[in-house]
Amino acid sequence: MFRIPSPQAWVPVGLALSLLLSAPAAADPLWQMNLELDPAAGTLQGELQLPLPAGSHTFELMDAFELEAITAGEKPLEAIPVGTGRYRLDVPAAAAGEISVRWGGAMPEGDPQRSRLFLTADGGFLPEGPWWYPRFEQDAFALRLEGRTPQGQRFVATGSLAASPELDEFGYTAVYEHPGTDSIVVTTGPWEERERLVDGVRIRTLFPSHLDEAHAEDYLEHSAEYLRLFSERAGPYPYRSFTIAASPMPVGYAFPGFTVLGERVIPLPFIPRTSLAHELMHSWWGTGVRIDYDTGNWSEALTTYMADYYLDALRGDAANTRHRWLLDLTWLPEALDRPMVTFRSGNQGANRIVGYNRGAMMFRMLEERIGGEAFSTGAQLLNERHMFTVAGWEDIVQAFSDASGEELDGFFTPWLERAGLPELALHSISTQSEEGRWAVSGVLEQAQHEAPWPLRVPIEIETTQGTERHMVALQDRRSDFRFLVEDQPIVVSADPHYEVLRRLPDPPPILRTVSLDPETRLIALQEGLEPFARAVLGFTPERAEDFDPQAPLLVMGSTVDVARWLDRVDVTRAALEFTDSGHARMWTLPGTRTALISTGDATGLHNIVGALRHHGHRSYLVQDADGRTVNVGVWESETNPLRVELTPEP
Repeated sequence: MFRIPSPQAWVPVGLALSLLLSAPAAADPLWQMNLELDPAAGTLQGELQLPLPAGSHTFELMDAFELEAITAGEKPLEAIPVGTGRYRLDVPAAAAGEISVRWGGAMPEGDPQRSRLFLTADGGFLPEGPWWYPRFEQDAFALRLEGRTPQGQRFVATGSLAASPELDEFGYTAVYEHPGTDSIVVTTGPWEERERLVDGVRIRTLFPSHLDEAHAEDYLEHSAEYLRLFSERAGPYPYRSFTIAASPMPVGYAFPGFTVLGERVIPLPFIPRTSLAHELMHSWWGTGVRIDYDTGNWSEALTTYMADYYLDALRGDAANTRHRWLLDLTWLPEALDRPMVTFRSGNQGANRIVGYNRGAMMFRMLEERIGGEAFSTGAQLLNERHMFTVAGWEDIVQAFSDASGEELDGFFTPWLERAGLPELALHSISTQSEEGRWAVSGVLEQAQHEAPWPLRVPIEIETTQGTERHMVALQDRRSDFRFLVEDQPIVVSADPHYEVLRRLPDPPPILRTVSLDPETRLIALQEGLEPFARAVLGFTPERAEDFDPQAPLLVMGSTVDVARWLDRVDVTRAALEFTDSGHARMWTLPGTRTALISTGDATGLHNIVGALRHHGHRSYLVQDADGRTVNVGVWESETNPLRVELTPEP
């Protein structure tokens, strides 16, 4: 999950931000803000100083707050209401220059589990909108924010921590600075604070005491590792600090210089290895280089590729990740598929598959095409040219084109502007002995009805002594290939490691086979299961009575009831493998579009339904009575048309 406020005007790393802010030639106006936050009382008092020229200006401020005073020097100015929470400020020529706005009041009551705006003793979240501060119509501004909270409370805000926070009998004081942002975000909490200095960057955790003791060092250690790895690929880290703050919200958000993770999310063992890296990479792409939403959101694709996938590759798990992405894309219903350039936001379901996975796979093919060195150079060019400014897809294309020395519009345009996927076919394989070597010939085709895509497809030839790898350029519908190998060939495979963005020819069913399809229906073998089905699918399904193996279907019930249902329908013996495995289980029926969920009791049902939101890419998941995973995986495809086994000559 990820929100995007941002910055502007690239600063060489190591240059003090305070010098930047005081430089007379700064591109963006300087906003200086002072905040007094009392989370227990839910109150805020603030003063904003900003330069405004003569003329009429409009700004927004939540109507929950009172405008206490607006002055230019010692001259008072009046804000004229022009709508709910909207004001006009007329600045005469004699008063042009530094304007001061003071405001304050009590925050509206908000539930951290549901609201996007709240300030409580357990935690506070002041996002970029609705406007809890006077929001003038300026595209970007430099920021210096000094804030204070009472004892027992701390806060983190947009930008870099300017100096060590002060903690005394009056409370907690900190200053954050940013050379160019378009919004301000503040988060508060009853936190303990830890810090580690890594290559001049202050990495910090702000966790409640129980999470601090159990998890803070792990988060600091992982963040330090990621900071070094990512800086090598993406260029210098753009802030002087990175803070991981806990929140009662069940979220993961990225903001300039910090990330917010839910208190129930932080203890999950996979978060430091996955989501943390993703949110840190957004310091470069999304909150550093901002997104031109009018042209599409490129940030999630590049972040997923340069963080999530990069770490998977270092762990030796890259092929499994690519296979998972292709499975998701293959099972994405045509009605939900769309061009990547139309993706704006959303990290679940079809949005994630298009905006994250498809985009990341495209960048994987780009790096294979231009090479790792050119790819890193392209990312660093994007960093240097657009840090703290807005970039669109055309800027991404230009950066990688310049880095590679070739125009890449022909590569990017189809993947960005077209829906659908290529489908590969391999046939007419023949071999011939030639002067002590072997010639392998064949045909590789794009079998989809739509126009061809720009592809480079790996062909692997397994011989009696090893495997040789070749590449086939498949720009058109068909390509005939012929390769010479030293030893007798026994297998020819096209893209055996899932390196090409394509539709899988024989995909095994996974949970997303039903959860992605709005036509999925439900067979509930007990009363009261509809809310649980809705939690699994994300929508309320219609009820079904009959079993159709080619229609998307979810079957739910007790262990005994689901086993009896399976006895009544015509399914293969393999489908019965999980009927009584563990305490609760989800599994799909090979050769169908059916998923089943059965449990031993209500606790097991709650446990497995809660876990399935993380396992949409699985064919089966088995849990014990305590909700622990005991078996999980994906069925193997029953056939592989892109693998041809050869009959060896005697």
